[in-house]
Amino acid sequence: MIQYNLKKLINGYRVSPLLKNRTLIGIPYKYENRDIKVQHKDKKMVITKNTPLLHKEQFKDKYGRSTFYTLYYYEWDPNKVQMELFR
Repeated sequence: MIQYNLKKLINGYRVSPLLKNRTLIGIPYKYENRDIKVQHKDKKMVITKNTPLLHKEQFKDKYGRSTFYTLYYYEWDPNKVQMELFR
């Protein structure tokens, strides 16, 4: 299982108008098909293959390396069960 530390959460409306009432996290493509322990400040959650993918978007590399990168967006939902899974 991979651990991923978030710097910030994303408001859903910035990704898609359909996600306007949700708080999202963006996970890079390189972590696809793996279980990921996600932490933001003191909150934690686990993303598994059963976690619903809400949106996927590809971006051009901003440093001019002629490549693209992909982010997978999931809903940020740390709860007590998720906190127990993290231990």
